[in-house]
Amino acid sequence: MHPGIEKCDALVVEEPMTPQCVEKLWNSQIGLHLLPVIDLTGTLGVRADLDASNTLKADPTEYGKLIDSFNFRRSQLHPDFYNPQNDDDKILARIFVSGISLTPSYQPDSRTTVCFNTLLDSEMVLHECEKMMTAELLAGSFFDRRHICNGCSASQFNVREECPECRSPNLRESFYLHHFKCAYLGPEDDFRQGEYLICPKCRMEMSHFGSDYDKPGTILICNSCGKSSSETEVGFLCLNCDTHIDGDSVKTGDIFKYSLTEKAVHYLHAGHAFLELTQQSPIFAGLPFELIVVLNKELKDWRNNESEFALLCIKYENEYLVEQEHGNRQFFHSRNQFFQSLSHSLKKVMKGEYPVTAAKGRMEDFILVSHISQKDLYKFSEEAGQRAASSLRLDVEPILQVYGPEDLS
Repeated sequence: MHPGIEKCDALVVEEPMTPQCVEKLWNSQIGLHLLPVIDLTGTLGVRADLDASNTLKADPTEYGKLIDSFNFRRSQLHPDFYNPQNDDDKILARIFVSGISLTPSYQPDSRTTVCFNTLLDSEMVLHECEKMMTAELLAGSFFDRRHICNGCSASQFNVREECPECRSPNLRESFYLHHFKCAYLGPEDDFRQGEYLICPKCRMEMSHFGSDYDKPGTILICNSCGKSSSETEVGFLCLNCDTHIDGDSVKTGDIFKYSLTEKAVHYLHAGHAFLELTQQSPIFAGLPFELIVVLNKELKDWRNNESEFALLCIKYENEYLVEQEHGNRQFFHSRNQFFQSLSHSLKKVMKGEYPVTAAKGRMEDFILVSHISQKDLYKFSEEAGQRAASSLRLDVEPILQVYGPEDLS
């Protein structure tokens, strides 16, 4: 644990915090983002982990439970996240130690119209979490959709009906009148002469609704330009920078409740090496999480002690042909049969002398063997592969590739 927070239990807020103060806490170099926030002022709302502003109702045992839960989860974090330099790692670590998802709530005075259960500004949260969803580190549960100003990126708008001609919101509603005798149809203003309704076409007075005329609908009249229309346009006026945006061109963005994925949890346990390994090659991107954890340990031991290991990757070249001719189930049955037979045969030809970790990936399968050279695993895998392939009814054409520590570091 970072020496700056090992003796700290929580951040206790005793007076309202300015945005500058919040930013300073978040950007601190001693890992304050990993501590629970206890609010004595009642001003932080959902951004605090515990609202203790009402001392009469406050339960002292809740303080201890909150601190203990943070301490326990903080002890499970890899040291890479005690004081990370980038916001996305801080957000991931914060979600992990808090034990709950990053959840939005409506906040009218926020530029994004929401705030999250963290001290970090909501604009930063949305920006960073969008990237982490793309990287499959966060999973999103839809909360709402917001409109975004083209000028300042805020979401605080006056949304109104506007005149299609001049875009003024200064509209009034009037009735359409239909004169039965001459079939004239027009706005009520065209008929109105003082207290009387006079048809502008035939100049007859219309006295009785239902027998002389009816009102088949309404019309909107612009008080600015005088144009009338049965339909209006929707306009957005930004309350933050006064930018006007037509309804059909305003940008939108989705707001989610954000939860850690399995990939993120493994990343937080294993450290930066977890992602560095999976980003080296498309093959390594398919490594199962449990194998990456073991592989990271092997790499660490290799760097420190030069202990050898090798990774066997199995691809199936005939996947498409087998699925086309025999179906998806038959391919997976043959793939599983080969992989199990290969694992068994490999242990047999190695006479059980080397620890083996086998794991199935999405497109490839993997076997990690400890305390063995790349050359020796290649030799053993050729013999084991021939034995395993001979038992297959359908030829999935397995291709075996062996990687050593140098290929993975």
